[in-house]
Amino acid sequence: MKILNVRHWTAPDHTRIVLDVDAEPVYEVEKKENLIVLNFPQAFINQEIPKEIILNKPGVKKLCFCRAENAVKIEFHLDNHSGTEVFKLKKFQGRPDRVVVDVLFPVPVVQEKEAVQSQPEIKRTRIIVIDPGHGGEDPGAVSRKKLYEKNIVLAISKEIKKEIDKIPGFRAVLTRTGDYYLSFSKRLKIARDLEASLFISVHADAAKNRKAKGSSVYSLSTGGASSEAARLLANNENLSDIIGGVPESEGKKEFDPIILNMFQTSTINLSRNYADILIKHLNKINCLKFESVQEAPFNVLKLPDIPAVLLETAYLSNPEEEILLKNPSFQKKLAKAVALSVSEYFIGRFPVYNKYVNTVNWQKDEAIKTETINHTIRSGDTLSSIAKERETTLAVLLKLNGIKLTDKVYAGQKILVPAENKKVSPSKTLRAYVVKKGDTLYSLAKSSSLTIDELCQLNNMKSSDTLYLGQKIKLPQ
Repeated sequence: MKILNVRHWTAPDHTRIVLDVDAEPVYEVEKKENLIVLNFPQAFINQEIPKEIILNKPGVKKLCFCRAENAVKIEFHLDNHSGTEVFKLKKFQGRPDRVVVDVLFPVPVVQEKEAVQSQPEIKRTRIIVIDPGHGGEDPGAVSRKKLYEKNIVLAISKEIKKEIDKIPGFRAVLTRTGDYYLSFSKRLKIARDLEASLFISVHADAAKNRKAKGSSVYSLSTGGASSEAARLLANNENLSDIIGGVPESEGKKEFDPIILNMFQTSTINLSRNYADILIKHLNKINCLKFESVQEAPFNVLKLPDIPAVLLETAYLSNPEEEILLKNPSFQKKLAKAVALSVSEYFIGRFPVYNKYVNTVNWQKDEAIKTETINHTIRSGDTLSSIAKERETTLAVLLKLNGIKLTDKVYAGQKILVPAENKKVSPSKTLRAYVVKKGDTLYSLAKSSSLTIDELCQLNNMKSSDTLYLGQKIKLPQ
């Protein structure tokens, strides 16, 4: 066996050293207080690798390479670390066998969450997690001009963060801020620890057909995919942990089939609701690959109680879109489209941050002459969801109650809403339907040629309600 190359990079919680080798590695590990020694019997080392590499990275001072007859010893001199992990990765997709040494170091408890909690005046801040795909060992798609997806989506994600941070009451957090790989479980943990309101994973597509182009949005499916293209994309994206290099000790409970069966249907419905809004805004700046939300079992979207979508910004394999993706102006347009979709999803159809308007210009409604009734706000309600449920506008609710968009509402609070609430009158005869495993409001509405709102009105439900296995609902005959 020959050690071919040595690479390293630093993430927020560890420094990783990777040894590329030309065969399945055999080695022994010795661990001391501030030293790790890897002994490779029957091994050689590339002569271009020096005897000593000074790193001075967090947790690691230097590497020393000792050559003996038919053997190699590598010393990792450590400093201020909290633990180490040594594991090997098999040859995969053109990458050689590898030995990985992760040197872990202590990091502060989630700083973003502390920052929010330490400022009482912004306790209502909604956290939007932006997840730049791939990173480190996993470059993602690579264009013919050697443009790496991992770098493009990081640049776009930083622009998205800037735009979302301009929305009053919102803050965006990136899962990674540099060129390193984060496992699916770590990306999801960041969202859970921050109690995020939304998770957006940002990617750039690729295909053998260089004419393929367009933006697309995907949500989670706990069963099959909505199309062959969605299935292939999910299969490819789900390889990231293998390519990026994740130790076996890192939990994969999120991906257990039993856990998947516990996923809240309401969260998947909310994800699709947001995805529909995002598609509408993307269509204003780029052509669409798919005009509707696609579904597939993406590992990075498996958050039971946080709406999550995967955004494929454009095709790196398409020469025209490759130029677009690396253009800072297009990156900013993408970021604005995402920020506007976030604003509309949570607040209503009104831009609220000063990049787009200096003041909020509400739609001019005529004097409200309709009868009103009291409505008690339930847990999880927003003014936007109430307006949708009562078939009115957010502007009407604000006028009826003399409140502003920035005012906080509470569960148990009573507000005025229009008394009229039209019900759907389907032309077809209704039938009773028993909810099966995998059914969602989205899939049932789609198969019945209804909107989610119409299906909810038929069954006196809200779009955020959970469907249960065996539950009986009404559908058109």
